[in-house]
Amino acid sequence: MLRLVGAGVMLTVMADTTATTLAVGVLRYTPAGAGMPLGDLVWLTSAAFIPIAALLATAGRWADLFGRRRVLAVGLVVFVLGGIATVAVDSWSFVLAARAVQGAGAAAMIPASLGLLLGELPEAQRRGAIALWSSASGLGCLLMQAGGGWLAATIGWRSLFVPDVVMGVALLVACAWLPPGGRAAAKGKPDVLGAWLLAAGIAVIVLAISKAMAWGMDVLWLALAALALLGGAFAQARHHRLPAIDLALWRRPKFVWGWLATWGFGALSYGLLTVQPLYLLHLGYPMLEVAMWLTPTSVAVVVTSFVAGRLVKRVGAYGLIYAGSLLCGGACVLVLTQVGPTLLGLIASVVVGMGVGALAPGTSVATTLAARPHQYASAVGAATMARMVGGAVGVAVVSVVIDHPFMTGPSAGLAGALALCVAISVLIGALALTKITRTRPDPDDVMVKVPRKLLLELRMTLATVAAEADALLPAETRAPDPAADPRPAAGSPAATDRVPRPRASEPGSLAGIHGHTN
Repeated sequence: MLRLVGAGVMLTVMADTTATTLAVGVLRYTPAGAGMPLGDLVWLTSAAFIPIAALLATAGRWADLFGRRRVLAVGLVVFVLGGIATVAVDSWSFVLAARAVQGAGAAAMIPASLGLLLGELPEAQRRGAIALWSSASGLGCLLMQAGGGWLAATIGWRSLFVPDVVMGVALLVACAWLPPGGRAAAKGKPDVLGAWLLAAGIAVIVLAISKAMAWGMDVLWLALAALALLGGAFAQARHHRLPAIDLALWRRPKFVWGWLATWGFGALSYGLLTVQPLYLLHLGYPMLEVAMWLTPTSVAVVVTSFVAGRLVKRVGAYGLIYAGSLLCGGACVLVLTQVGPTLLGLIASVVVGMGVGALAPGTSVATTLAARPHQYASAVGAATMARMVGGAVGVAVVSVVIDHPFMTGPSAGLAGALALCVAISVLIGALALTKITRTRPDPDDVMVKVPRKLLLELRMTLATVAAEADALLPAETRAPDPAADPRPAAGSPAATDRVPRPRASEPGSLAGIHGHTN
């Protein structure tokens, strides 16, 4: 049940994310949203990404402190209510607000689910659990791309969010069979102000990127405001008893490296997820055929994530990250050489899925297992925050590049977005390669493996030294031999009747210092 619910949470969240990217494509090429710029339409995705990214670290902290099952259940309730509102409300502003509510619920679901999974499983099974948890996101993307095209074509774009509500209700019912999860002994009020400052800072960053071309130099004021808000959030974390950001994680170099790789993975994967349907819809393909073209990518993500979960012990987390970035970058280069959907383009989309399938478990293992056991949910929250912040920035930058291309040709904007994805792949690969070749151990890595044979040899050596030292002592001060001890064995009637008498102090050089016993 732990594995089922943990995988179900990631499946539901990723299906929701895929639904937003499909909905943006549908609105872009239908009368419902044809009059809106792409920078405004992608806020359907960003409106959920911002609260997820901002509240993940705080929600992970709360899950560690107040019980992981409890936080998971609260998150599911909020997520379901936000999904119902997304389907029911009419105004675009209300739709964005409902998406933000869903994002807040997902922010509680993600770290609580994996924190509960890791906290209840033995250490030998945790890598496999992380791989299952990560591969479930690919399955959610696959199911939504396979069935979402039919829903959008027959019912409308709002129907894309109905499966999320159904899955959320089913997971909420399943929570009754889960263990409560660990709770830390710390007491006090959580850092709500720090969480709001973090959320506002991330929102301002995404707003500045999405409006950079329209507002010009005025976005510099937004950048300064974002820095001030994020600085306030970190200042709160330094002085608050239960901070929204667990600064202890950031003192571990392993976690920082994993966080940076995860940030790049978020920008790359969600940027590609946005570009793919827009590219196919731009060529005039109907929504059903778009879904069929996208399905092989999701199949490759699921299969590769499963295989990568088994290979992570052999090649390491950063080996997977390097291979995934290489596959994604190479596939984007191959797509740039093609004109329209071709067989090579289909192969490239499968290679993209393989790259994302390798990056997902690689980044998850690199960040999560860098934390202490009592920090699992906090680490999951901070790592997924990195992915969502990268995703929000990646989607915003891609939308700006598509609307304001820096390349030439009939599909200049989409080609520029793919070139940007190639650049991000190169950065992720360089980071992973640097980490692989960096041999100096982290100072906080205290896990030292000592062979059992060495421990036994040390024990025998100590016993020999003790015996030799005992032989050098006078006979009256030697340790008594248990085999020759005439006293009754412990627990016998004679032993229980004996009353120990206090030993009188012996004269000596120390007698005058310590005094005499009474």
